[in-house]
Amino acid sequence: MPLNKIRPFSAKPNIKDLAKQSGVVGLAVDLIDFDPKFKDIFSYVFGNTLVINSIDTARKIGIGKIKMVTLDGDLAEVSGAMIGGFRHKTKGSFKQKDLTDDIKELDRKVKSGDKDISKFEKERMDSELKINKLRELKANLEGEIIKTEKSLHLDSTDLEANQEYKKELQKSIEDNAKQTEEIENKIADETEVLTQLKVGKQTLRNQISELRNPRLLAELNSFEQKRKEFGEDKIKVDAELKNLDLQEKEMVGRDKENTLKVMKELEKEEKAFENEIKDFDSVIKTSSVALKKKEKQQETLHTQFKDLFNKRNKASDEINALESKILGVEENSRKVEISVNTLSIEEARLKAEFAGMDAEFAQYDGVELNMKKSEEDLKKEITSFERMMSNIGSVNMRALEIYETVEKEFNILMEKKAVLGEEKDDVLNLMNEIEINKKDLFLDALEVVNKNFRDIFQNLSTKGDAYLELENPEQPFEEGMRIKVKLTSEKFMDIRSLSGGEKTLTALAFLFAIQEHEPASFYVLDEVDAALDKTNSEKLANLIRTYCKKAQYVVISHNDAVISEGDVLYGVSMKPETGLSAVVSLKA
Repeated sequence: MPLNKIRPFSAKPNIKDLAKQSGVVGLAVDLIDFDPKFKDIFSYVFGNTLVINSIDTARKIGIGKIKMVTLDGDLAEVSGAMIGGFRHKTKGSFKQKDLTDDIKELDRKVKSGDKDISKFEKERMDSELKINKLRELKANLEGEIIKTEKSLHLDSTDLEANQEYKKELQKSIEDNAKQTEEIENKIADETEVLTQLKVGKQTLRNQISELRNPRLLAELNSFEQKRKEFGEDKIKVDAELKNLDLQEKEMVGRDKENTLKVMKELEKEEKAFENEIKDFDSVIKTSSVALKKKEKQQETLHTQFKDLFNKRNKASDEINALESKILGVEENSRKVEISVNTLSIEEARLKAEFAGMDAEFAQYDGVELNMKKSEEDLKKEITSFERMMSNIGSVNMRALEIYETVEKEFNILMEKKAVLGEEKDDVLNLMNEIEINKKDLFLDALEVVNKNFRDIFQNLSTKGDAYLELENPEQPFEEGMRIKVKLTSEKFMDIRSLSGGEKTLTALAFLFAIQEHEPASFYVLDEVDAALDKTNSEKLANLIRTYCKKAQYVVISHNDAVISEGDVLYGVSMKPETGLSAVVSLKA
């Protein structure tokens, strides 16, 4: 949780009154130990939770007034939901520090699990990178093969390949040979498995031949009938394949005609390029003549430039000599000026010393001298006084100046503090406005999505009804949301109680409800109808067809009802001879 954004729980007035009733241990936030810097987070999580002795106390207080948890772990939510807790023979689940050791052990296991997860995630990413590299290599090799096949139809002059290019192709062929060897080994393993399956099949046939009874014969007749039906289906499929082959030939024929047209246009462009080359040759000849004239003019200008350059060098030498003389004169004048400045400084120093001595003796003006004391006594007194002065220490003459500077900085900081306080109040007011508006916007959006969800669910399930329900309507961001569904009975059930197909219908209804509120331009649905029966698949196909007017849908499915509604179909299969994927497209 972000420490800079979490706000502490503002306790309601009735919480303290409830905490004083009999059977109440106290507020959860008062019964646990934590670092004071995490006070806001613990107040946010546990500030509205009351710890009680038993569920009977919760009934006396009134379930739904506040979130309550018993010492045995039973939980009573504000919404009225009651959840049974864990019971131990000797210990409860909310008794202060009893579970500290267990929590530490679980934290250690969680950390080790996170390390293993990160390790496996890294290995997965490395594997995906290797797979992507191999796919790129495969695509490049297929492109090279296609280029090579096309090059067989070019002229003899285009067949001269670069030696390095041949080496690269040779290397790729060796890599393909290694991969082919690995695939052959895998095929050998699969062949061995297939051989075992054939042996099992032969044993089953022997058993069938031994069990020649009327019931088995009747079953065989039914199987034969199905085989004939499959044969008829095979004939239909073969006919469709022939039609597809004819379409392919027509497309190839059209491509051939287009290629011939392009080749004719290229021949025309080649002739135009030859004419342009001739024009450029004539322009080059005229430009070469003009270039020779310019070169002669350049030679004459170069000789003139040399003469001017020599004159400039002579003038620069004369200027340098004059500048050296000027520098000598300036150096002498600077020496004289320095000596004058030195004498002025010495004179000022002497005057200052004289003035200082006058000021020093001025304080003793009018003081009577004690001529009776000896020189040694006077020296002792001077020494003691000097010692006292040294003990006092030197006077900081810049104290007033430093005080003024610090006072100015202090006033500036106080002004900044006042400005920051005003900005803090503005930011807090803005946060409160955002929180209020966020809740209103969320509830408005939820109301619209809930209405769309009910309408779409009723279209998909004619006898059913569904709606969205918040776990905590007063503070919706603290808890989650439930989906309530009613199909055949009169009772609404949670989505977790539904079957796979019913869950799929509910999830699709919720998806299209969100689309109605915030539509996107592109959707991909990957086998969402896998758990649906034929009737519900048809309803889903009709619904997607309705929404195709507003967005584009890419649907991956094996269901005929969904496939029949598609505008463009793409079928993907694998050729057994080469093991490569083949894609067939068809417009509806």
